[in-house]
Amino acid sequence: MSSGGVCPGLYRDAKGKFYCKYAGGTEVDPAFMPCLMEYWECPYYIGWRKKAGTKEESVTPPLEAGEKTTAPAPQPVAIAEHVTGTKLLEEASSELDSLINRATELSKIWEEYEKAAREVIGSWEEIRDRLEKELLSIESSLDAYVAELERIELKHKLGVLDDTQYEGLKSELDRRIAEKTSEKEDIQRKLDELDRLIIPHYKRVKAAEVKPEIAKLRLALNKLEQKFKEGGITEEAYRRVKAEIEARLKRLERIREEVEEQ
Repeated sequence: MSSGGVCPGLYRDAKGKFYCKYAGGTEVDPAFMPCLMEYWECPYYIGWRKKAGTKEESVTPPLEAGEKTTAPAPQPVAIAEHVTGTKLLEEASSELDSLINRATELSKIWEEYEKAAREVIGSWEEIRDRLEKELLSIESSLDAYVAELERIELKHKLGVLDDTQYEGLKSELDRRIAEKTSEKEDIQRKLDELDRLIIPHYKRVKAAEVKPEIAKLRLALNKLEQKFKEGGITEEAYRRVKAEIEARLKRLERIREEVEEQ
């Protein structure tokens, strides 16, 4: 069986909603069903195939004793066969025309889906890059607040800060740490939800592009390492760019593993 295809039982109404012929016209979502991929694994399709293959064959009753058989005249049989063949050809031609129209419509549906999916994936990659940079900035702020908290605790122990000063500074730092932590968790939660919804579409339309993209990112990472060793980039810029590349690399490697497991 091929690795992909569009189910012949999938069709769409004038409002753009999708329905399954094999499920009795039930509305379906091709994004969460195998309609556009391995549709032959769908339970609706399997059930239809089994039902279609159980037609009973006609059985000719045995002749009674003494009953003679009469061979049919050749010319009427030839005419009957010709008429039957013509009728079957007409029916097959009608079915073929219908299938051609449906296949053409499904091709259009797939093209529309692929175009829309690529647009969503492009927006996802763009906003994900921005939010990951924001997460790095939040992490940096949290590290600074924690370091400052440790510093004032040391000053308090040494007697440089009295209890009132220490409590005031500590309270302010605790508030900022809580705010940044909440902000970080909120961004990460939204990113995880986006990944859950978009990665299945990514695997459908861009699975073949994952491995080449991973190779490019690894090459970019090696070049960055070499540039830093040669003093061609500051440590701050090196760490920032490296974190961005590694985050994208990790995401694509996870997608590749999920595709290979299927």
